Amino acid sequence: MKIGQNTLLFFDATCLIAAAGSPTGGSGFLLSLCARHLVKGAVSQPVLLEAERNIRSKLGIDALNRFYRFLIVIPFVLAPLPPTDELADMEKLVNEKDVHVVGAASAINATFLLTLDRGLAKEVQHANFKFQALSPGEFIKTVLPKHEAFPGMRN
Repeated sequence: MKIGQNTLLFFDATCLIAAAGSPTGGSGFLLSLCARHLVKGAVSQPVLLEAERNIRSKLGIDALNRFYRFLIVIPFVLAPLPPTDELADMEKLVNEKDVHVVGAASAINATFLLTLDRGLAKEVQHANFKFQALSPGEFIKTVLPKHEAFPGMRN
């Protein structure tokens, strides 16, 4: 599968938290690609609130400021949450605390769900959603080399 600037990556809170804490890591690198319009980034309001709450309580003001800068420079697609009955159906497939993440990624037809939560990634893979769940590192190693602009991405 070839990917490009219209490939939609849904970021869960774990990735946003990791990028705020370590902007040169995998999550930060992928967010920088979104800022450069090489891929599209997507989030939901509950994901943003969860990330902000955790960054504020665990990582401090510098990380919180980096998080806010992401929100300014990255043209995120804001995913809606599906209706309650659709979320209830998804609870049969993924754990209750992450159903909003899967629901939002599904609602916008994301190509990939990026998460550092291995349990969530396994649940998504077993449930056969239309999108694939990967860690940022897995995405960078296995999918990103198929990007049309891959050779010049690190510049």
